[in-house]
Amino acid sequence: MSKSGSKKLIIVESPHKAAVIQKFLGKEFKAMASVGHIRDLPKGGRGKKALGIDIENNFAMKYDIIKGKEKRIEELKSAVSQASDVFLAPDPDREGEAIAWHLSEALGLDSATAKRITYTAVTKKAVLEAMNHARSINMDLVNAQQARRALDRLVGFSLSPFLWQKVARNLSAGRVQSPAVKIIVERDREIDAFVTQEYWSMKAIFVQQGKEIPIVAQLSQYQSKKFGIDHPLGQSEAGVEQIVQSIQGQSGIVERIEKKDSQSKPSAPFTTSTLQQSANIYLRYSATRTMRIAQRLYEGIEIEGSPTGLITYMRTDSVNIDPQAVTEAREFIQTQYGADYLPEKAPKYSSNNKNAQDAHEAIRPTDVTLTPSRVKAYLGNDEFRLYEMIWLRFMQSQMSPARYANTSFKIHVQEAIFEAKGRQLLFDGFLALTKEKRYDEESTEDKSQEEELILPEVALQEHLNMENVQPQQHFTKPPARFNEASLVKSLEKEGIGRPSTYAPIIQTILERGYVIQKERSFYATELGVAVSDLLATNFSNIVDLHFTAGMEEKLDLVEQGEQDWQVLLKEFYFPFIAQVDSAIKDVEPLKGRSWHGEEVCPNCGENLVVRYSKSGAFLGCHNYPTCKGVLPMPGQQGDAVEDENGISQEHVECPICQKVMELKKSRFGQYFYACSDYPECKGTVSVDKEGKPIILPRVNKSCDKCGKPMIAKMSRQGVFLACTGYPDCQNTMALNKDGTIELAPELKDPVMCDKCGSAMIVKRGPRGWFLACSKYPKCRSAKPMPQEAPESTK
Repeated sequence: MSKSGSKKLIIVESPHKAAVIQKFLGKEFKAMASVGHIRDLPKGGRGKKALGIDIENNFAMKYDIIKGKEKRIEELKSAVSQASDVFLAPDPDREGEAIAWHLSEALGLDSATAKRITYTAVTKKAVLEAMNHARSINMDLVNAQQARRALDRLVGFSLSPFLWQKVARNLSAGRVQSPAVKIIVERDREIDAFVTQEYWSMKAIFVQQGKEIPIVAQLSQYQSKKFGIDHPLGQSEAGVEQIVQSIQGQSGIVERIEKKDSQSKPSAPFTTSTLQQSANIYLRYSATRTMRIAQRLYEGIEIEGSPTGLITYMRTDSVNIDPQAVTEAREFIQTQYGADYLPEKAPKYSSNNKNAQDAHEAIRPTDVTLTPSRVKAYLGNDEFRLYEMIWLRFMQSQMSPARYANTSFKIHVQEAIFEAKGRQLLFDGFLALTKEKRYDEESTEDKSQEEELILPEVALQEHLNMENVQPQQHFTKPPARFNEASLVKSLEKEGIGRPSTYAPIIQTILERGYVIQKERSFYATELGVAVSDLLATNFSNIVDLHFTAGMEEKLDLVEQGEQDWQVLLKEFYFPFIAQVDSAIKDVEPLKGRSWHGEEVCPNCGENLVVRYSKSGAFLGCHNYPTCKGVLPMPGQQGDAVEDENGISQEHVECPICQKVMELKKSRFGQYFYACSDYPECKGTVSVDKEGKPIILPRVNKSCDKCGKPMIAKMSRQGVFLACTGYPDCQNTMALNKDGTIELAPELKDPVMCDKCGSAMIVKRGPRGWFLACSKYPKCRSAKPMPQEAPESTK
C-alpha cells in the first residue's frame, strides 16, 4: 500500500547505523532504529510464566515487549503508517532475521509480505542494491534462532535450581558456557598432571677450510637413531657428554646436499574467529573489545566528509569474497605493486569449519582504496589498529605467495649426523605489503622457520672443520593455558557456539566466577571446577563437546529448512528434564561437605565445612547459623588491600615458593597474605588480630606419602605440617613446641571400628592422640589410644 509523497522507511538495529544510512540515502528515505531486540522471553516472575515457553502447547514461545521499548514501538508504528514502503534491515544472520520478524509482529506487518533486506556492507551502493532484491522474512532462519533461544532458556531454567540445591544460590549453567568451562578445567588438570622431562639438543659450528663463514648445524642422528627426547643419550647431561667426547676434535664430511624452492602462501581473509584470535595475539584485545571496535567500523564512520562503513559484516565463519571486491583488490595490487605481485588467478580459500555459512562473506574492507594511511586521521587508535589489520590481511590474501630457496645438507662426524638448513627469500610476494609482517592467528612464539639463513656453497664429500659443539639442556613444557585466542580457536574447532557467541561465552564464564583471567591466561576457580565436575557427572550429555557440537549442527538443519524446530526441542527436552528430576532427587549436595584440612573456625574453634556462593568457594563454621565464622579457601586470592584500619603490607615470603606475598582481604573481611604468583602457587599466610603475619617455622621435610614439600600451618591444636600437594594428598604431621616433628604413635596390632568394621587410624586432637575411623566422615566413631601403645617419638 504505497502512499503518494510518503518516504520509504528503513528499520535497522543501531541508531548510529540509522544515522549513517540516513545521510547517504537522502530525503527520500527515513532511517530508524529498533535499538536491538524489541521482544524477548519474560524476565523475572516464577514458574511456567517466567519460563516463557508453553511446553504442553508444542513449545509455543510467549514473547513480551522488552521493558523500555514501548515508546520506541509506538514511534515505529507511527512511521510505518506514514511510509510508502517499509524495509526491515537488521543484520544478515539468525539474530537479525529474528529481529525483523519481531518487528513485523509488533508493528502489525504481514511477515509473509514484509520487505526484508540484507547487506554485508553499510554503503550506499550495498543498501540500494539490497532494496532491489527485497524478500520476505526467512522463517527457517527465525525458527533456528527461536530454537537456540528456547534451548538456552530450557537448560538454564532447569539446571539452575539443581545448582541452587546442590551447590549455592544464584548459580547458573548454560548450554554452551558449561562446555567452555569444562575445556578450561580439563586443560588445568592436564597441566597439574604434567611431569617435566629433561632432554638435550646439540648444535655444532663448522667452517670450510680457509674460510671463516660459520655453518651452524643441529645433531639429527646418533648411532643410527634419531636424536631427540627419545634417544637414550639425549635425556641427560652425562649422555650428551658421551657424544661430545666421541666427536670432539673430529672433522665433518658433507653428504646429501638438497636444494629446492618453496612457497609461503598468505592466510585467508578474516572470519570472526580468526579476527578475534589475531587481535588477541597482536593487539592484546579481548574478544569482546574486538567485536565492539569491529561493530563501529562496520556501522560507519565519517571519512572525508562522507559516512562510510569501513568493513563488511563482522559475524561470519565464511572465507568467501564477493567477486567485485576481488576485482577491485586485484586492480589495486596491479597499480601499486605490479603484475608480479598478482596471481594469475584469484586465490580460492576454504574454511576449516565444516559448519561455515558460505553464503556469507569474510571480513574485508568495503573499499580497498581506503588504505589505513588514508583513514588514520578519522579513526581512534583502537579503530585504526583493527582496521589496519583487516585491510592488510585481506589485501595479502589476494597477492602472490612469497618464494624461498631452501638448502640443506648433512654433515657426518663419526657416528653423528648433523644437519644444516638455510633459507633465502627470492620473492617477497604478499610480504611486500607489510615488510614481512603477517597478522596470522597461529602462535607467534616460534617463527624461526620464517627467518632467513643463507648457507655458503659446499661440495659433496667436502671436509669441514668442527669449531665447537654446544649441547643445550631443555625441559618439556606442559600444555599452554588457554588465552582468549586459543580458547576461541578451541570453541570453533569443537563446534561450540557460532561467530556471534564466542565473545559472549567468554564474558559469561568470567562474570559467573567459574574462571579467572591472569596475565591473559584462563584459570578455573574452585567454584568452576566444582560446578563443572558436578555437571559432568550428572549431565554428561550437556557438557559433552560432541553433544554440543551436534546440537549446533541440528540448528543449522533448522536454518536450512531440513529440521522442524519444535520436534528438535521435544526430542531434547523430555529426556533432559527426566535427568534433572532424577539428579535433584538423588545427588548429594556439595555445599556443607566436611573440610579435611586442619583449618578451624576463627570464631569458635570448631570444624569447618566447604560452602559456595555466587562469588566462589569458602570455608564456613559447621555450627552455622549459631556461629557465622568463615575463612577463605586456602589459596584463594582475595582482593588487594590498601592501608586501612591500621593494617598495611609487610614483607612476607611465601612458605611454598619463597616469592613475595601480597596482603589481601577476603569478601568476609578477614586479612591474609597470598602468594604473588597465584594461581600458579596457592600459598597463604594468616594474620593475627593486629594484622601482623603469623610466621610459622620452616621445616625441611618431604611428605612421606607423595614426596612433595611439607609446610607449617596453624590449627586450634597448634602448629602442624601439611603437604603442599593438598587436596590430592591430605597428609599431615604434628609439631612439638620446639618445632621438631612429632610422629604419631604406632599401633602394635590393627584396631577395627566397633560401628562399621573399618580400620581405625591414629589422629591428633586437642587432648592428644586418639583413634578415629578411617571412613570419616561417613563414620564418626572414635576411641582412646590403647594402653599398650608406645609414647610418640621425636
